[in-house]
Amino acid sequence: MLSAALRTYDQLGPEPPRINLAQNDHDNSTAHTIARHGPDVPLRRDPDVQTIEGRIYKDTGWRRPENQSFRWDSPAVMTREINRYVRQNWEAIRSDLALGGRHEDYFTSDNRVGEGFLNGGMYGTGPRQAHYMVTKLMLIRIELVPNSDPAKAFVVSAFPAGILR
Repeated sequence: MLSAALRTYDQLGPEPPRINLAQNDHDNSTAHTIARHGPDVPLRRDPDVQTIEGRIYKDTGWRRPENQSFRWDSPAVMTREINRYVRQNWEAIRSDLALGGRHEDYFTSDNRVGEGFLNGGMYGTGPRQAHYMVTKLMLIRIELVPNSDPAKAFVVSAFPAGILR
């Protein structure tokens, strides 16, 4: 077990990878950063289209309702912030991946990164109500590419957030 973790740690290397989100999401069937949180996902509720606001209510295209739903402001913001986080936290990411195959963390930017909605009635405090807001908070989830040799990291999801889960 320890030897496998050390092998994975060594394979990931000391230099953080540069993440290309379009390639990352395309190459990994479980990755969904662009599809669910990309800047092209429509913001306001529309009964015929999957939207950021509609996710609060489990509208068209969503499997379940959520208490928060956000999208990135732009592809440039998304790429910059994800890669900044990976660069600044590579040692912790690398260690988590080697020991457990997964890394998850919230982080904050100095600038606005996205917009979306919080459910004002979350956790049963009332009916679902989507409240618009902009945010600097983000969540990132990174895993190992299954069966990759050498070990390779990929972003399962990264998105702006309104609250910590």
